[in-house]
Amino acid sequence: MRRHLWATAAMTGALVALTGCDGGAEGQNGGTPEASASASAESMPPEAGGLVAPGSDEVAAPATADPSVLPTRGGESAATARVADGLVPPTNRWYSGLVFGDQPFVAFPAPLSFASTDGGFAWGVPQVSASPDTILGPASSDVTVTVEGATGLPVATAADSVAVTLEYGDAAVNLAAGSPVVGVTATEDLTLTVAPAPAEAGDGVWTMDAGGRTYGITSESATVEGSTVTLSAGDHVQMFAVPDGGDAASVAAAVGAPVDGVDVNYSIDGDAATTALTYAPEDRPTLVAVPRERADGLECDLGTYPSINGELAACSASTVAWSVPAVEPDLDLDLGDITDERRAEIVAALEAEAQVEPTFPVDTYFGSKALHRHAMLVNTADAVGETELADEFAAALSDELLAWADPAGCERRSEKCFEYDDQLRGVVGLETAFGSEEFNDHHFHYGYLLNAAAVALERDPSLEDALAPVMDLVAADIASPTDAEAFPTLRAFDPFAGHSWASGFAPFGDGNNQESSSEAVLAWNGVAAWAQARGDKALADTARWGLSAEADAAVNRWLRPNLEGFDEYDHDIVALQWGGKREHSTWFSAEPSAMLGIELIPMAPVQQHLAPEDDAAIETALRSIESAAPGGYDVPFGDYLLMYQALAGPEQAAAAWDEAVDLSDDGIDDGNSRAAMLAWIAAAE
Repeated sequence: MRRHLWATAAMTGALVALTGCDGGAEGQNGGTPEASASASAESMPPEAGGLVAPGSDEVAAPATADPSVLPTRGGESAATARVADGLVPPTNRWYSGLVFGDQPFVAFPAPLSFASTDGGFAWGVPQVSASPDTILGPASSDVTVTVEGATGLPVATAADSVAVTLEYGDAAVNLAAGSPVVGVTATEDLTLTVAPAPAEAGDGVWTMDAGGRTYGITSESATVEGSTVTLSAGDHVQMFAVPDGGDAASVAAAVGAPVDGVDVNYSIDGDAATTALTYAPEDRPTLVAVPRERADGLECDLGTYPSINGELAACSASTVAWSVPAVEPDLDLDLGDITDERRAEIVAALEAEAQVEPTFPVDTYFGSKALHRHAMLVNTADAVGETELADEFAAALSDELLAWADPAGCERRSEKCFEYDDQLRGVVGLETAFGSEEFNDHHFHYGYLLNAAAVALERDPSLEDALAPVMDLVAADIASPTDAEAFPTLRAFDPFAGHSWASGFAPFGDGNNQESSSEAVLAWNGVAAWAQARGDKALADTARWGLSAEADAAVNRWLRPNLEGFDEYDHDIVALQWGGKREHSTWFSAEPSAMLGIELIPMAPVQQHLAPEDDAAIETALRSIESAAPGGYDVPFGDYLLMYQALAGPEQAAAAWDEAVDLSDDGIDDGNSRAAMLAWIAAAE
């Protein structure tokens, strides 16, 4: 019988609140607290109810997550964050490119794009198009704004997982994902120069036409003369994009005060995981842009916006809430009902594995990946009743984990150890991989490690004291549920997008990106498994929510997306998601099998959520497999393609088994084993 780490919903009906932008009162409100639209728990609608603070009982709690047990990383960090004193540098956000480094990169707060200029900014609604390999929504500079007296690039004065406030001289600029509004508040008397020049369109409303679209400005107190917009200290203007099918007057009436932070709330209730984003107090709704599936119950008659992920509805709302299927964390396969023949093949593969001395790479990606591979050998051996083999694999796993978990490891060696970066606020392996010193891919790397550590600890509780000090910090690095001095909130996870972002600094013209949706799912599974093994219910609940959201995105954004409206795109899957485009390509290979395989790796037990839900989904899955391996499975990631095929029903699982038995060793990824592959397929049958 499969062991689910959290078999029942422990938070039934309860919403958990993650507060909005960090920063002091001046940073959040631009000097005008009474004008703020930032929501709090009290502003949630009555039906939300049951709010409790998010957090961690032990693993990632601010009071207990003490990075001083690790050596401090020497030298300068990989990039300088332009942030106000006391603000944790916001790596891995949709807006990270706006606050790191000395170049003006682009961000995509859907449905907008936004880029800094010297002393100002440019923004607009991207024009979306599709080609055989790309769905493209490049940055738009339809509207440009110059801030009098401002020079250079902005400083972030407040930031959360959805919204950011940028300081351009005496202008505080508010941006939020899901908000088609750029808010500007004057911290001192201020003059803006706007192009195209706004034309009066009503009381307190001005419009500009550019790029085939109408944009607007609304303000109760600004003076507009030609291209010049004048504000007194404490005044604000709201610049907005008029949606398709909408009109400026109606949209201006829906725009509230600047959104200077977004509260994130969640619940796990039975089979559903719910996310609620609160942009404004209940009695002062604002303009938001949401996917159609999130629009139920909202007033969404203002028009629509284009986006690379499908049409967004323009709505008047304070809170946007939606649910996805709950996915429970899992470390094990159910092999209780497999045939003797299948069991014998799996045992033979395990015995062959035991004859080979395990090798463990020394960097945080391949090293952690190898540890997870070994952990799956432990659980596979246990699942088929081969306790002696499981003990042998577990001994090697524990020894290797204990090396990584040595807090002083980096004082004695140059690999298999962690340091703390006190400038960028996070845990970094001394032997880096794929730019991990720039905070790239931390959730990918650390997910493997935490899953392996959870397997080891579940099997041998005596390891807890030795593993916990470092593994807790690894978990806090990617999943701290509340901002602390040492770590940001949910470093990579974007609640509006429903998935994580992989680039630490996002130094790109297309915004941030994420390639491997499957490794992002594994990361949340690892956090949940580790938190459960440590008895940290609060963090386990947070991770179950993140796991459910990320798993839903893995299916609906990457593996089986709804591509309606993008007829020119020639593929069933998306391999690489950016803020400004979706691609059928990878960072590392042009092989067709890599496009699909990177969305499947490592096919851990929790990834049984990828099973197609109906005949149409089965057809899509099989078609994508055929496109990835038209000549057979002896290709990169061929093992994962077979494991995915096995989820398409008993007949497909039987066919996958026959292929897997004969698959060459070269067709099995270094993060997988023949034993784990066969066990997965047998479980699927």
